Amino acid sequence: MDSTRKLDIIGELGKLSPKEKIFEQLESKKILENVIGFIPACDSADVPILVSNLGVYLGEMGYSICILDANVFYPCIYKLFGCESKPRGRGLLSVLRSDKMDFRDEIIKTKYKNVYLMSSSFMDPIEDYLDIRQQDFERVLLTLKDMFDLVLVSIPNNPPLESCYVSVKNCDMGFIVWSERVDCALNTSKLMTFFSSINIGVAKFSNIIINNSMGLRFDRDIINEMKLKLIAELPFVPAALDHSLEGNVYIAEGTIINKKFRKSLEKLAQLIAN
Repeated sequence: MDSTRKLDIIGELGKLSPKEKIFEQLESKKILENVIGFIPACDSADVPILVSNLGVYLGEMGYSICILDANVFYPCIYKLFGCESKPRGRGLLSVLRSDKMDFRDEIIKTKYKNVYLMSSSFMDPIEDYLDIRQQDFERVLLTLKDMFDLVLVSIPNNPPLESCYVSVKNCDMGFIVWSERVDCALNTSKLMTFFSSINIGVAKFSNIIINNSMGLRFDRDIINEMKLKLIAELPFVPAALDHSLEGNVYIAEGTIINKKFRKSLEKLAQLIAN
């Protein structure tokens, strides 16, 4: 992957006219599989914290990163970065509603190098999203795919919701995030069955991450029995949670980084970047 491509995405886009932007994209090396999805198998998987740390790690490697918080009803990643939420009707909702909206005004620039965020406003009422169409989400995902080196999508575990199944459909690679909970295997099976029933391929989501591992006697053999792949295990690190509550990202601002956490994050980053 070409890590020199569009590092300062907002700065570069501000200098280009729409026509120049098209030629710039055609002349650059096209990254085809750069939309990466993460969906929790249970409530304790803490996908937003995982994705935030991974996004900052990849940004430090030199890639331009956009994190899409697809949990339109309960967005929270902006808080993990210490950012202000967009006002009601702005951010993700505004670009879903209009294909003429300039994305630059709706993307949040975080305090971390090369890391940007697309999120709905926490003030948006649920009913504002009830008329959003499948093609609206697809358009936003495809636009972000062209704008950034990597798009990390935090997907809500709500299969009938457009922001869930459309995200899964349009991801190039996906991970189902488990914790050491007995219901993770059953919930994953239900997810796979649902997506298959609506003709969405699930092979790209056969990767499992165990997050918040505490060394319990959890049956990891079930992952192989389900013909899934355990990609990485990240330990439960209280400091990672503490930093997220303060609006900081642990991997960038922790005084002492847990070695297993860093190593697992590095393994994930290398898999995605390669």
